[in-house]
Amino acid sequence: MVDGTGSAQIAVLIDADNIPRWAVEPLITESTHYGKVRIRRAYGDWSSSLRSWKTTLQELSIRPVQVFAAVKGKNAADLALTIDAMDLLHSGSVDTICIASSDSDFTRLAERIRESGLTVHGFGEETKTNPGLPAACDTFVFVETLTANTPPTRTTKPDQALVPAQAAPLPRLHGTSGATATAIPSVDTGTPQVTVAAPQAKKKGQTVLVAPHTRATTDDLRADTALISRLRDAVTTNTGPDGWAHLSAVGLAIRKHPAVVLKTYGYSRLTDLMVATDLFELQRHDPGTSGPVHARLK
Repeated sequence: MVDGTGSAQIAVLIDADNIPRWAVEPLITESTHYGKVRIRRAYGDWSSSLRSWKTTLQELSIRPVQVFAAVKGKNAADLALTIDAMDLLHSGSVDTICIASSDSDFTRLAERIRESGLTVHGFGEETKTNPGLPAACDTFVFVETLTANTPPTRTTKPDQALVPAQAAPLPRLHGTSGATATAIPSVDTGTPQVTVAAPQAKKKGQTVLVAPHTRATTDDLRADTALISRLRDAVTTNTGPDGWAHLSAVGLAIRKHPAVVLKTYGYSRLTDLMVATDLFELQRHDPGTSGPVHARLK
């Protein structure tokens, strides 16, 4: 993997207990846009449930940091990640730290890094991340916006976030110049809808996020003038020289003070909500059905 051309020296620290394996490669790729990724570490107990990460760690040159949980229920990996982050903060070897976790316990760590003059980027799942963590970071990207591919199907446990089901392949967009592009189809009665697994029993003291039963229609979304204004402004202000805005930048913009909560409208992905408004063009510039999604006003 080739790092970006930016001047930032970056450390990526991954909480393997709070980031899905499918999101690791996209978030590493996104990190390279900020500069040179010098340090890549993932924290967890690799002797148990994280064994399936082996190939991913090897292919992406990520160093696994073994952390045994001496006491059940205590997250030793969080503490190890925090200690390493503070060591890096004072070492002077990096000027940017990326924290990949949906755990709100890292909010104070992100604030401390930022207060010391370093840049802190965050990555997490939208359904699991408390608003305080994104607010503490200079930027925060929800990993669902980094790839148009759906996470692999897996059994959903009570303490795991619900994930979208497999989406159908998207058609090719003909007549585009430059790089190959793939169009995101408009929402209609023939378009497969993204679904979520049914929520299971709530554990004591745990909040379970439940998706709304129905999605807002195109008319409903357009009637929400505040939402449409936020989306238009986010796309316009993040449009690049090629006339397209990276969807991750759009997602970041609409989640800032006050945040646009997709679940309010019955959607789990920003891509689907923007398609439903029928006000934006969305496509991937890379071949195939993977790669970052870009948007522009129709």
